[in-house]
Amino acid sequence: QVRHEWYQTDNDVILEVFIKRVQKDAATVEFEKSSVSLSIKMASGSDNNYEFEPLLHSIVPEESSFEVLSTKIEIRMKKASPGQRWEHLEMPDDQQAKNKAAGHGISRKGVSWDSIAADAERETKLKPSEQNVNELFQSIYKDADEDTRRAMMKSYVESNGTSLSTDWKSVGKGPVETLPPVDAVAKPY
Repeated sequence: QVRHEWYQTDNDVILEVFIKRVQKDAATVEFEKSSVSLSIKMASGSDNNYEFEPLLHSIVPEESSFEVLSTKIEIRMKKASPGQRWEHLEMPDDQQAKNKAAGHGISRKGVSWDSIAADAERETKLKPSEQNVNELFQSIYKDADEDTRRAMMKSYVESNGTSLSTDWKSVGKGPVETLPPVDAVAKPY
């Protein structure tokens, strides 16, 4: 399930949006003095947009940044007033109403976390063809003898997921070579 959390230091407010498998170039963040906008281009082609507005206090947009990690997007907002403690990330509705009545035009856009969760679940589901292959490998492994299981694990791990063998006699002789698909390059992590 997609969720977000935030915490703060004396100088920064850090917002974490937990969403997996986002490409580094698929996320953009726009920083304004009193708002942050996150846009994610999903692999399915759909766009997910999140607005955190208005923020409880002002930030320094030029000194704010974000990073896309494997399980989340981390947004680091530089506080305009270092040392100021934030009780909330966004301004509460009652405070917004007071500001509006006082003539400060502040709007708040809602974020549909349910639609984000649904999109994320659709992105991570296996396609029917992938499910069949996955089930095939699971049944081979489950019904195999110890040497076959050992061969499958060793070949898969040593080849960085590019090879799967059930023949322990050939796999047990030495390291299994990484063989990436045609037009692909294997990169060590």
